[in-house]
Amino acid sequence: MNANQRKPWAVIFSTILIGILGNVSIFAEEGPKIKTYSEVVTLSKDTQTMKVQAECVSDPEGFVYLPSRAKLTVKEITVKGAELKNPKGEDGKLKDLPYFRIQVDKPNTAVTVSLVYEGKDIVKEKESKLGETYPGRVTNYTRTFLNTTPVDIGKYSITLQLPEGKDILKVTKPAKFEDLKLSVKDGHKQVTPKAAAVKAGGNYELVLDVCEQPATRNITIWVISIGLAVFFLVKRKDVLKKAPTNKQD
Repeated sequence: MNANQRKPWAVIFSTILIGILGNVSIFAEEGPKIKTYSEVVTLSKDTQTMKVQAECVSDPEGFVYLPSRAKLTVKEITVKGAELKNPKGEDGKLKDLPYFRIQVDKPNTAVTVSLVYEGKDIVKEKESKLGETYPGRVTNYTRTFLNTTPVDIGKYSITLQLPEGKDILKVTKPAKFEDLKLSVKDGHKQVTPKAAAVKAGGNYELVLDVCEQPATRNITIWVISIGLAVFFLVKRKDVLKKAPTNKQD
């Protein structure tokens, strides 16, 4: 077979290869996806609230898969980019992985889903070992996120807002301080770790120790400061008395 005879075969092979790669690319774009999944968890004495915003792609039937809600109550569901077909959503399992899914009227479409959950144990609380060495009550907070969906999450992020009167004493996970953002909103301390990818069936943990912020702390610091000032004044009293005075002729 000479060079001229090989050219048509090369063209045919290239056409077939492009077609195969094109189909793979189209298939990759189809199916459910979770590009980003962000949580804002607010803690109070009575309940825990979690606001979720997820950028997803619906599957060929219009379903959007989200991590299992476990025992949490769904208070609100809104969708941008499509119309919601089942306003309450539904729980299910795929390969022993529980999920929560909603259905929209547009298949293979990028949508933004916002949910509000309420319940207990979104963040688990227990007494911290640091309480033995630190004055005042120290509580350990742990938020364990489980990606129970059959798809990977491109970027997962969480912002944990502490109850009023609580302060962050130590963050154990993530371990790197540069991966944390500490801030204050409406008088509440909050922590936001750096976003991370979470594989299907994978998990992410935020672990920190929280201490009480009693009103007496500022008073104690003020009393100590005044006490030290008085102490040094008393110690220097004799020196001040013996200080020479300039006499005028």
